[in-house]
Amino acid sequence: MKNTILGIAAALTVSCTPALKVDVANTTPIERDDETVEIAWSEVAALEGVTPENILVLNDDNEQIPSQVLFRGTSEPQALIFQTDADPMETKRFKLVTGTRENYPAEAFGRAVPERYDDYAWENNKVAYRLYGPALETSPEKLITPGIDVWVKSTGRLIIDERYATGDYHTNHGDGMDCYKVGVTLGSGASVPFAGGKFWFMDHNYATARTLDNGPIRTSVELTYAPFDVDGTPVSLTKIISLDANQRFNRMDNVYTGDFAEMPIAAGFVRHDVKRVMTGDGWMGMVEAASDSKDPVRDGDIFLGVILPGAEMLADTLGHAVAVKNVKPGQTLTYYAGSGWSQGGVEDMGEWVEKIGEAQAAAVTPLQVTVRK
Repeated sequence: MKNTILGIAAALTVSCTPALKVDVANTTPIERDDETVEIAWSEVAALEGVTPENILVLNDDNEQIPSQVLFRGTSEPQALIFQTDADPMETKRFKLVTGTRENYPAEAFGRAVPERYDDYAWENNKVAYRLYGPALETSPEKLITPGIDVWVKSTGRLIIDERYATGDYHTNHGDGMDCYKVGVTLGSGASVPFAGGKFWFMDHNYATARTLDNGPIRTSVELTYAPFDVDGTPVSLTKIISLDANQRFNRMDNVYTGDFAEMPIAAGFVRHDVKRVMTGDGWMGMVEAASDSKDPVRDGDIFLGVILPGAEMLADTLGHAVAVKNVKPGQTLTYYAGSGWSQGGVEDMGEWVEKIGEAQAAAVTPLQVTVRK
């Protein structure tokens, strides 16, 4: 009886607390799973007394659900995010109130790794990736590449720190491994200029890496590259990579600057032992055997995908599968690149194409959000 009374009292307290109502509508015939909802902080600020430390998101049962305030590398809040499922044509309802935030476990994380030649690594509860930094250029490997590495996972735990601590990440100890070969390529989702029938790779690895936000739902990083030659023109690149919990695709925001009118950019992945490639309107998917493995049959297949609306899809060019689109100086090229593993939640190409379709729907037709008092 005492617990019942306390529960009623808590519900009454919530009902009397100033709140903003949030309607989240899925206007498509596609089921949405764990899709991120984003609300500008300027809308959240209409809630009396709200701060990044006390904002809560309640579901229709007045239960607090995980949320994150985004700062995007600034000192002021920029947006509020949370995740929801939504059936086709369904509208879900939430409330924004003030109160004591629960300690949400992180499901997205990234960091610079100075102890491993300035890698930058990031992950969520499904996938993990890394990029290569300045120190690698003068290391025994002497590798200069824009390519993105895949670390396959079969666990929902965050594993980056564990694997770097042991240094034994090329061996599968039951939760995945690094069995993907990058070299001087795009790896699993980078972009480079594609002019005069060739790829123009950077002269150096990333110059700076700045973590913008870091969980529990989204991790994001801003990376800059020093000017490099593109068919006689110096070009610079700034990119922001964002990865949300429960998703397999990174959002890539790439900005190329230089003295050019327009330039084609190729975004995609290197081809290894390819088993199948499929393309559609604005997307491409591929499956191949584990490429950095002494036993690829044992270590399974890796699935790769790129989503770039309005791009030309080239399934086999210069050893890569790429989406190509023209950009102007300073224009943001936004695309999505992701991966899966046959031992980590993606059984076959059919399932991978479904996941690409879900990610494309979220990118092209996101859930519609209405905030009201």
